[in-house]
Amino acid sequence: MDNEVKQKTKVTHVSKFAKPHKGGIESFIEMFNSCIKNDNCDIEVLCCSNSDKPSNENGVFFNRAKYFFEFAANTFSTDFIYKLHKVNTDVIVYHMPFIFAVIAHFIARPKYNKMIVCYHSDIIGYDKIMRPFWKIYNNFLEQADIIHVQSPQMLENSMIKNFKIKAVVIPYLIDSNSHFDTNTVKEIREKYKNKKILFAIGRHVRYKGFEYLLEAMKSVENSVLLLGGTGPLSKNFKEYILKNNLQDKIKLLGRVADIELGNYYEACDFFVLPSIMQSETFAVVQLEAMKHSKPVINTNLGTGVNYVSIHNETGLTVEPKNSEELANAINKLLNDDNLRNQYGYTARQRVNNLFEINKIKKLYMELVNV
Repeated sequence: MDNEVKQKTKVTHVSKFAKPHKGGIESFIEMFNSCIKNDNCDIEVLCCSNSDKPSNENGVFFNRAKYFFEFAANTFSTDFIYKLHKVNTDVIVYHMPFIFAVIAHFIARPKYNKMIVCYHSDIIGYDKIMRPFWKIYNNFLEQADIIHVQSPQMLENSMIKNFKIKAVVIPYLIDSNSHFDTNTVKEIREKYKNKKILFAIGRHVRYKGFEYLLEAMKSVENSVLLLGGTGPLSKNFKEYILKNNLQDKIKLLGRVADIELGNYYEACDFFVLPSIMQSETFAVVQLEAMKHSKPVINTNLGTGVNYVSIHNETGLTVEPKNSEELANAINKLLNDDNLRNQYGYTARQRVNNLFEINKIKKLYMELVNV
């Protein structure tokens, strides 16, 4: 009996998309897997993709299903239902919101021993369209053994407050080691000599609120905003910058490679997150900035965003969609070196104390009992 090989625990994630697709949930799945990956665990990710085939990557099997179309932030796929029906796993981890996966769950009836729902966000912006599905969504959540949320704010301010008895709060985590190239950081700073550097990054979509940040920059002097990312609003941003003669104050970086991100976090004086909707539930980019000892300006969304960076402790918080407040907060940090340093130091300590990978990793392992 002593020589028996311990049977591996199989964990299956179910998500709309996964790598190489970029996004908060996709990044979280990678983080989750990095915590539970070991010799006693088999990991599978069932997701949708029309551009990538199923593959094994770094010990994780990505089972990608073809889909017909996207509508209301959902992919629709009979292939997904078929593959979910074939799932036979120890732990199934659904990543919400993804209503089609909820419908597929009741049709496909996958086999599992434990069901975890990682509840990343309420359904934002599609309330009327999704109204017919609320009952089935509630039934789905009732079937879960555990509902994982990433902040106390999510537990109190989302529909999960109705399921507190089975909810577990475990924050997203981060490797607290800062990775950057000293020479590249020096080059960035010298390029904008005599100016303070603000950094912001994310998809150029409405809920990120970047248009309010661009407007705020009209009331800011002796600084430059480096805005990374791309998206459907990128063209609008370019036109706004030209129309308002902001070319010296705002630089659109386009897509920033992961390997380069640390250089911009290190080079900037502080980070700005101007999001305007509660679909911004956590924003790991704040942690990225904070581990580089940078203060954060964020918005008062009542989500995990305000759990990560605390007003008057690790930075400043302003009301969403308020360019004047945003400009005032920017100017306050620009004009007070001691305050920036104080917030930056506290930000780094908060990362070390609450979000560092070695402190949180074991909680994710316990979640799936690996």
